[in-house]
Amino acid sequence: MKDKDKKKKKLSSSGMTTKEKMLARKKALESKGNNNGLIFPKEGSTRIRLKSPGDDQELGIEVVQFYLQGIGGIISPATFDEPCPFMEKYQELKASKDEDDKELAKLLIPRRKYGVRGIIYQDDKGTKVDHDGADKGILIAGSVYNDIIDLYLDEDEAGDMTDPKTGYDIKIVRSGSGKMDTSYTVRPCKPTKLDKKYAGTIDLEGIVRSQIESYDELEEKLEKFLNEDHTSEDEDDEPKKKSKKKDKDKDKKKKKKYKSDI
Repeated sequence: MKDKDKKKKKLSSSGMTTKEKMLARKKALESKGNNNGLIFPKEGSTRIRLKSPGDDQELGIEVVQFYLQGIGGIISPATFDEPCPFMEKYQELKASKDEDDKELAKLLIPRRKYGVRGIIYQDDKGTKVDHDGADKGILIAGSVYNDIIDLYLDEDEAGDMTDPKTGYDIKIVRSGSGKMDTSYTVRPCKPTKLDKKYAGTIDLEGIVRSQIESYDELEEKLEKFLNEDHTSEDEDDEPKKKSKKKDKDKDKKKKKKYKSDI
């Protein structure tokens, strides 16, 4: 019978068939292969010419990220209000009455970042483009995005940096490399015309989506993380003799803990 010949499509826990998952992965890999991945401002100065995502579109897109020791940064599907195993586990642990669960939740705190996109320069003076002039997605902290918004809204001194004729490059200056000791400043450069070959709008949502792994893949990473021993992550090594001043500075750093803004 025909009905018997028809095979039902097997769905994973993400609700996608194998073919759909493979097509999605192919698209993501092609995107990454074309240097379209997200990058982060390096320590020192990064010069960028931001580009518009289109008429009446905000310059940046809010991104939900998890950062796990030993795994690195993970862009969450929660960015687009889609199911995310990391977000689900974080909310479960946070709501638990068990103290061990609450401690584990502190290691799964989601962070709010912002994605913008444009052309990055190799040098501080903007004489040579990097990545062959390809548009790059840049993941930045909320403080950096806030500074960019201030520049954009300041019509007297700065204004729309994405305008191809009257716009300008910006420099993101980063000092520090740790989670708690990194600071940023944003500086506008002199207005310059954008070369026509780099003109055009950008698909910011597309670049962010290309960096999001499937639900099943994220589940595997979560399982690996949960099976690891995290009891010693916040513990100090064997105590050494230190000056009182260093001890005080250490105590201050200990008190400063990252809190979720989600």
